[in-house]
Amino acid sequence: MLITVNGLVVRSYPTGEHDHVLHILTEERGRLSVMVKGGRTSRKNALAATTQLYTYGNYELYRGNSGDLYWLRGGSILRHFFHVTTDIVHHALAAYLCDLSADMTDEGNATPESETLLRMLLNTLHVLSERTYPPALVKGVFEFRAAAMMGYRPNLTGCAYCGTAYPPSGYFDIMNGRLVCADCQTKLNGIHGRLAVRKAEELGERRIVCPFTAATLAALRYTLTAPDRKIFSFSLTDPEEERLFANLTESYLLNQLERDFDTLKFYRSVIL
Repeated sequence: MLITVNGLVVRSYPTGEHDHVLHILTEERGRLSVMVKGGRTSRKNALAATTQLYTYGNYELYRGNSGDLYWLRGGSILRHFFHVTTDIVHHALAAYLCDLSADMTDEGNATPESETLLRMLLNTLHVLSERTYPPALVKGVFEFRAAAMMGYRPNLTGCAYCGTAYPPSGYFDIMNGRLVCADCQTKLNGIHGRLAVRKAEELGERRIVCPFTAATLAALRYTLTAPDRKIFSFSLTDPEEERLFANLTESYLLNQLERDFDTLKFYRSVIL
């Protein structure tokens, strides 16, 4: 079977002595695993440029009657984002976001969510290539938007207990995806709150909270509601606000997925 798809190379790893396998996130068929014969001898491979990480291209793929892997037959570059590799922080972040996107899509199965995720990833790689916005902000926007896109949309309308729509500060309940204003959190920390926590623990529930400010909350709300092309069109001028935003979005996504990523660990190591 021969197919032609447009897609972005989001992973690449060696196999055997001379070959490597690509994970390509496509518009038509979700994530595909593709074998590149002789791909590790890149100087002798005419398709080398099309198989590089962060390359968006048009690919001709074929597959026999058995097996899950496609084989690369031909391809052409539609757009490449190699410029992200010239800076270690941007490179590490791009690798993590590609890894995350691959993990959040199904092999051989395109959905409206996976198509939207691919468009957002392409937009994000463009932003990282142009150095338009701080990496921490880009990372947080992508994580929070992706979480909502894949079915983990939090409730940011107001405090889950008193209903205050614009609390000046408070906490984001990571496990339940909801807001708790500072006043209600103080009450929860009192005697009745401690009894409620003990009861929740008896039921095997976990409770993790991250602090937020008015500016952080505004950024979170904008991230969920902005048009696709404008999701990065805001700023957090205070470094502490940016840190709170980045910590909250990462904690929320990873707790929903219940896993971590080696690429994220590497990103953390290069920003220290």
